[in-house]
Amino acid sequence: MYCPNCGKQNPENAKFCLECGAAIQSDTAYLGPMTGRPDMTFTESVSSCFSKAFVFQGRASRAEYWWFALFTLLVSMVAGIIDQSAYGEPATVTAITNLVILFPSLAVNIRRLHDTGHSGWWYLIILTIIGIIPYFIWMVSKGDDRQNEYGMPV
Repeated sequence: MYCPNCGKQNPENAKFCLECGAAIQSDTAYLGPMTGRPDMTFTESVSSCFSKAFVFQGRASRAEYWWFALFTLLVSMVAGIIDQSAYGEPATVTAITNLVILFPSLAVNIRRLHDTGHSGWWYLIILTIIGIIPYFIWMVSKGDDRQNEYGMPV
């Protein structure tokens, strides 16, 4: 079993982590540090992405990524509507919204690439027009079933 505190592997019957001493619950399936769950809900995804806004290591499940993508789309639409109603005013609500979601979005994109076995640098492929196609395919693909260089499966 993995320790929820430090992520170290422990024997299956361990009650406490042999590395850091944290309590280990045997009834929860913990997959390692900084991983999500494939059955993550909308609110769990948003909470997870904001709490890991500056975490560019580990992996993100498809559910975590796509729920957060839906959240950013909805928030951006609301911000755009608010800014449209203020005729002649600069788009301050949209600008603030984009600043707030910038790092969580970047981090979850990179963690999602890690889940499919790709380096976070592959995110730059979207700067090319044709690169959007493989990037989208990676985002919808199932992640690696086994541990890869970025951590345990999500």
